[in-house]
Amino acid sequence: MDLQLTEEQQALVAALQDIMQDHAELPQERRLSYAWHDAGLQTLLGESGFLDAAREIGPLEAALVVFEAGKGIAALDTIGCGLVAPLLLPDLRIEGPVALVDRRDLGKAIRNLSISGTLLVDCGEDVALLPLAGFAIDSVDSIFAFPYGRFAERPDLSSARRLPGAGAAMRQWWRVGIAAEMAGAADAAIAFTIDYVKQRHVFGRPVGSFQSVQHRLVQRHGWAKSLYYLTMKAAWSGAESDAAIAACFAQTGIQSLMFDLHQFHGGMGVTIEHLLHFWTYRIRALQAEAGGLSASALAIAERRWTEAGSEVDAVPARVAGL
Repeated sequence: MDLQLTEEQQALVAALQDIMQDHAELPQERRLSYAWHDAGLQTLLGESGFLDAAREIGPLEAALVVFEAGKGIAALDTIGCGLVAPLLLPDLRIEGPVALVDRRDLGKAIRNLSISGTLLVDCGEDVALLPLAGFAIDSVDSIFAFPYGRFAERPDLSSARRLPGAGAAMRQWWRVGIAAEMAGAADAAIAFTIDYVKQRHVFGRPVGSFQSVQHRLVQRHGWAKSLYYLTMKAAWSGAESDAAIAACFAQTGIQSLMFDLHQFHGGMGVTIEHLLHFWTYRIRALQAEAGGLSASALAIAERRWTEAGSEVDAVPARVAGL
């Protein structure tokens, strides 16, 4: 894996950064909101082709789009319609945004359900594709910085289109998307915090001038950069184990990130008056998806165990060949 982006990838990222910069301001009427979905920006990303990166270019480029979009304040769907759906259905365009859910959670509040046109359901071995037109969906208020919705009546999946054997692929790319968006949100939240500690003064000096604060910010920055590279490796390799490792790493590093960033903001980041929660609460929401930390860790163990078993099985064959 080359850690440097190609010229084409650099151009893709630069173009997306320009668009995100143009939509970086939070509307005044949404200043006291827990979540803000920028429908105009969502449409613009789709019309500009950024959400087709997985289909037109490749998974790595799609992961870069998720990462860069994750830096913004607005909650967007780039994981479902920009990564998972096009890789599961490369020859079929479905109505977006695309919500993702485990079948066991169909009766719960689902991230992005209230704004989505299609739902992909992880049914274990298979995936169910459910167009949402005609379903009664109630919006759910949440602090987790995404629009949430709940079915007024639990849907019957027996008539939904099935994607046989696609469950593992859905979970794999879902985990890559989770890691990518968490990496982007963490990167932006850390940068926001660095600017803040340069301006906030205690005992007559900036908070950021204290060495203990600098050390902890460096640690959090190192975690975020590590997550970025693990995520891009998972998107580049297309390996299930790499996707599980990236998601697991993301889901295990949240506690230290949340503690330090909110402490350096004097606790204000947990309030809706402060912008920090638009990033940190999105990270919290993504931490529990695709089975959460335990499922990611089990996926790593299962994959490693399978690979180890294959190597052991191959030993007699190699010996016999001698």
